[in-house]
Amino acid sequence: MFVRKKKNKSGVISVQVIDKSHSKYKVLKTIGSSSDILEIEHLYQKGNNWIKSYTGLFEFDFTNEREQTSQFLDNIDRISVSGSDLLLGKLFDDIGFNKIADDLFKILVISRLCYPVSKLKTTDYLLRYHSLDIDVQEFYRYLDKLHTTQKLVVQQISYQHTLQIL
Repeated sequence: MFVRKKKNKSGVISVQVIDKSHSKYKVLKTIGSSSDILEIEHLYQKGNNWIKSYTGLFEFDFTNEREQTSQFLDNIDRISVSGSDLLLGKLFDDIGFNKIADDLFKILVISRLCYPVSKLKTTDYLLRYHSLDIDVQEFYRYLDKLHTTQKLVVQQISYQHTLQIL
């Protein structure tokens, strides 16, 4: 699509929006006509603006690229990884682990699946990507508590899930 200035037999210049598809020129819109050079340029700009609105194009202004980039980056509070949480969270619920009414358990299970490292590195991962500040000793105490209190529940859930698969 483009804007064309075409001289008529009367000497007046018409400004038209042309679409060239299928190897044929088609006049989509006639913006106007004039013999005044300034008016023709105004009509030409009006035709370009019409193309932008018709096609839904948006132009980016790159004159202040560094300033706009720094302003954009300053507005970012934090980055969170949520795709794995959505996928593994559904799997977590389907298995039946959501019966354990502890939010930290779900976060730890998904974190260890996505980022299988030491417990110390897991606390760093939780701080960086989930804004959860968990002390390493608190993490160890939680795992000990989980082992003693939830061991039976987890075994029952795993057994029920195995029966469902079979």
